[in-house]
Amino acid sequence: MKILQLIGSFLYAIRWLIVGVLAIGLPIYLYLIFAKEPVFGPEQDVELGKMSAQSLAEDPDEYPILPEGEYPEAYEHLRRIVGGVIGSPEIQYRDVFAYDQMKIINRDDVLNAFCTPGGYIYVYTGLIKYLDREDHLAGVLGHEIAHAEKRHGSVRLQKEYGVKALASFLLLTVPVSASDYLNASIMKELLGLSYSRDQEAQADEYSVKYLSTSDYACDGTAGFFIKLKETGDDVGIPEILSDHPDSGARVREVQKEAKRLGCSTEPADPSRWKAFQASLPASKPAEPAAAE
Repeated sequence: MKILQLIGSFLYAIRWLIVGVLAIGLPIYLYLIFAKEPVFGPEQDVELGKMSAQSLAEDPDEYPILPEGEYPEAYEHLRRIVGGVIGSPEIQYRDVFAYDQMKIINRDDVLNAFCTPGGYIYVYTGLIKYLDREDHLAGVLGHEIAHAEKRHGSVRLQKEYGVKALASFLLLTVPVSASDYLNASIMKELLGLSYSRDQEAQADEYSVKYLSTSDYACDGTAGFFIKLKETGDDVGIPEILSDHPDSGARVREVQKEAKRLGCSTEPADPSRWKAFQASLPASKPAEPAAAE
């Protein structure tokens, strides 16, 4: 009888030990799994991107979008470059993501481009005017598109806010203006995503892969980093560099990947790039300093 009581007590302790391990370990396990892979499908990425696009459109002071109707040639050039990048067989969501929904932001003071979850592409005039070659912009766009393709934004949001909060955000049933989201933490995070070092490294790697089957130099991203390093330009530094001050190391990694793939590093036709730059609005002269 005593032996049975001891066995019963042992089994009781084991049961509560298992419950304790599950209570503590299961959430951690799920968190780690979800932090690596998105829970939702790519269609939800498109919804997130659509919300971002609506918010940007409602803030023309910060994001003055260049009207496509007034600058069709500029958009034609941009669509051609994006088309060269997403023509890669490595692109998974070509028919799902909104890669055709691209916008040029008319700000010469910002050297940036970004792609929201779901493939909404934005490029600043400052970046287009700053770069020397079309290959360099193609490389930057390849990097940003890789963030969308690898669904880095969704992973970061899941990790930051959890699945339940993100699901509530995505599945709102009451129609509201996108401006109502601007003060929400998730929307703020969405409009200013900061990626991890591993995600940035993967985006650099895939920018080379995407360009390896295009007409562009497959190491185009490296050209952008090289110019930033040579000029020491610290005005409007883009998110692509936010967590990686050592652009020299990134140049080496991009060039190493290009060598591994054996892809062409010959530059594209420079005349097309000059035509693209010329199709943009002229830069405004700097404001004179106010008199003391």
